[in-house]
Amino acid sequence: MYRVRLQEKLRTYSQVDPVTNCWEWLGQVSNSGHGRITVRDNPQSINKKLTAETASYTAFIGDIPDGMFVGQSCGNRLCINPDHLCIKKIPTR
Repeated sequence: MYRVRLQEKLRTYSQVDPVTNCWEWLGQVSNSGHGRITVRDNPQSINKKLTAETASYTAFIGDIPDGMFVGQSCGNRLCINPDHLCIKKIPTR
């Protein structure tokens, strides 16, 4: 149920670019240029902010493994198209 509602919200706040097929985020944008969304897993949980691409990956594909983050293979920071999302390893210092 949660994933379906999140999918609907993501579709509502995005627009498909007919040339690139990117789902461009129309909601809040962070200083880094990535989309940002507030989500709640269930009515009893607290709100949390996620990047729009992280929310999209979680809603359409599945959980993100520990030590990994979501990036866009198309290079568009506002893209949330699940087909353009990929998992990357968090760099270590």
